[in-house]
Amino acid sequence: MVGIRGYVFLRYLLTITLIVSVSCTNTVCNVPLTDLMECLPAITGARPPAPTRQCCKVIRRVDLLCLCRYKQELAKFGANPEAAMAVPKRCGVKSTPRC
Repeated sequence: MVGIRGYVFLRYLLTITLIVSVSCTNTVCNVPLTDLMECLPAITGARPPAPTRQCCKVIRRVDLLCLCRYKQELAKFGANPEAAMAVPKRCGVKSTPRC
């Protein structure tokens, strides 16, 4: 039986594999996919940590309304959709869409 650490590692591995397979030059909502990786810790797990300054820089450039379309897909990759939608507000973005 795979332990908790193995399960967490597998989730990260699957997420990274998906991102690498898409390509480093692809963008999601006007931001390179590799830049969005800065926010991965802030959207992963039941109680993710606060977003980093680098993550917040990325979030300020992203098309937030566009990100709403991905909300339901996030859970498939081990991300916490509610935490992901809260990142802009946690970064101090004043005008956030309701997804």
